[in-house]
Amino acid sequence: MDENNSAGNYLVIQHANNEFSMIAHFKKNSILVKPNEVVSEGQVIGKCGNSGNSSEPHIHFQVMDALDIDTAKSIRIQFKNIKEPIQGDTISNL
Repeated sequence: MDENNSAGNYLVIQHANNEFSMIAHFKKNSILVKPNEVVSEGQVIGKCGNSGNSSEPHIHFQVMDALDIDTAKSIRIQFKNIKEPIQGDTISNL
């Protein structure tokens, strides 16, 4: 549990319309993409871990209005099928 580095190992992906996805708590040394690399749907980007302020392995995902995770504001997530999940929903591509 690292309260000074709450996101742990994380990356931010820039999307169209000035939207940014932040994925956090990756396993140490498991992030597979490099800065400014273009990522594709379905591409493996890292392994689930519990880095940062996390007691168990999981992935934290949020969509933001800016690149800087300390100043960005979270925005509503909207997937391709237009579903807007709420807390507790399970999302699957199956």
